[in-house]
Amino acid sequence: MQNKVKLLLLLVSLLFSQVCTLTAEAKGKDDKLLMQRINVLNMGVLEYPSAIEERSDIPFKLLVDEEYQKMLGDTVDYEKFRPALIFFEKGFQAPVSGQKRVQFPYITVTVMSGTYRFPKELSQVQKETLENNIRQDVQANLEGTSFTIKKWEPFAFNRINGLFSIAYSYEQVLNGKDVTNNISTYLYDSDVQLQITLSAPKKDYKKWLTYYNSMVPTFARSINIADIATLYYPTTVAERKDVPFKYLVDDEFKKILGDSIDYEKFRPGLLFLDRNFEITDTTKVDPFGNISINVVPEFYDRVLDKDSLKIDVLKERIKANVQSNIDSTAYKITRWGDFTVDEIKGLPMLRYSYQQKMEGKEANDIRAAYIFDKTMQVQMTVSAPEGVAAKWNDIYDTILGSYERLQAIPGRGTIVYPAGLEERSDIPFVKLVDNESKKKLGDSIDYEKFRPTRLFLKKSFNENDPLQLADFGSITITDRNGDFTRLNDSDSVSSDVIEKEFRASVERNLLSTNYKLVNWDSFEIEQKNGCRHISYYYTQQIDGAEPKHIATTHIFTDNSQTTIVLTCSDSEYSFWKPEYDSMVDSFRLIGWR
Repeated sequence: MQNKVKLLLLLVSLLFSQVCTLTAEAKGKDDKLLMQRINVLNMGVLEYPSAIEERSDIPFKLLVDEEYQKMLGDTVDYEKFRPALIFFEKGFQAPVSGQKRVQFPYITVTVMSGTYRFPKELSQVQKETLENNIRQDVQANLEGTSFTIKKWEPFAFNRINGLFSIAYSYEQVLNGKDVTNNISTYLYDSDVQLQITLSAPKKDYKKWLTYYNSMVPTFARSINIADIATLYYPTTVAERKDVPFKYLVDDEFKKILGDSIDYEKFRPGLLFLDRNFEITDTTKVDPFGNISINVVPEFYDRVLDKDSLKIDVLKERIKANVQSNIDSTAYKITRWGDFTVDEIKGLPMLRYSYQQKMEGKEANDIRAAYIFDKTMQVQMTVSAPEGVAAKWNDIYDTILGSYERLQAIPGRGTIVYPAGLEERSDIPFVKLVDNESKKKLGDSIDYEKFRPTRLFLKKSFNENDPLQLADFGSITITDRNGDFTRLNDSDSVSSDVIEKEFRASVERNLLSTNYKLVNWDSFEIEQKNGCRHISYYYTQQIDGAEPKHIATTHIFTDNSQTTIVLTCSDSEYSFWKPEYDSMVDSFRLIGWR
């Protein structure tokens, strides 16, 4: 653990600074503590107060104190030291190289994958060992600088929402003055170490400590379901593949199945139990609450409309299946709840509930939801003894309510699937090509070879309606492999040169059409989620027609380019732009955490 802690301390101990700015407080204190949610490297979510904002757009080298820049030099890639998230006060202005700088407050979040196991209770010796390791690593990170540690506060070892935590704080001084207060909290799941750190000048510490304390207990984990959805779950529960499934199967069903069968083949795709769930006697397991998730293949060209679900037919089929599962057991169905059809993130969802009971035993409450996507059906079920059902139902509702639909980009990654749009690979691409492009390309060409990797249209779009075909908005995604080190390397070519190249390309493409470039709206480059994003926005128009907005984001790694393009008329821009921004921001490479 010591080496892992040392690396994290290196990432978060860099002292940031900036040009001092004064901002008026436009809102009250309560407004500044309204919480917002942010993804943490696709392995969880964290809430943060609205008074601060995440600023991964700022080149990290500009944020590193001169003391460390002297030590690290100019040739090092400072981006490799970037924390997962960096929060500054709203209105923060990034420092400019060469300006005189002063200290300022910030909060960082860093993440490390690994295997972490802690006993229920740490001995005093174990606590002292951890404390000494952390103190030594903090001190080691200051070597070669003029920083010194002035004062350590006592360490705190706790459980926060089921996760083991270590919290510590200290005062750091530069050249005998400029006191900085630092406080860190480590949160440990079985496979993840999360560190939240606040560093602030003494005069700002009290205010920022309020922000920090509001963030620490909000961490929740996320999980990807077959690249079609993601869910968040509270850390009081955990996905427990470590528990042999045979021990979790009810004795009534074991009587039917016997001892020789492989019970693991009945294990759900995901199974959530209480984080501290333990089996002390494998021959007698007390009733327990659990949430299971399964995925069943579906084969629909279009997303089903909720009104197309025949609820009476589904109701009878489900009741018959449930009854057949318990026919050879001592269980009886004591109550059925309502069967309802709703929507979640633009998908139809069937929900139902029932209670089963065995004579002389506590009743068991079961609730289930089936979410119908085009290629898969997600089934989520909660089962719990009646006495703890309310607690488990709350957890179930939290997980189900966090359902976020995903769209896979084959071999590359995923994006969030907007609820108001639908991926329409079912439409012949020639139908969707605009007349200006057809004039340019002709009739004999195979238009399918121009089909993007993914094509999103409004859910209500009707390809058989000539009026809709004449003018419609779309978001397309294309993806290709190659050598893109020149565009992915921030030091290889200036942003001005890159902008000129992309603008020239746009102008060339418009030359053989009747479109005119009305305005080159904006251009920006930023690092996000392990990739380099190059984005530009422009407006084109045919004389006498409504202007069209084009937004393009190229997402680069050294060997890949993923391009997301929005095309829409001026009157529909307010609908399409938020959907586009959501998709761009949500892009994650395969395996990116």
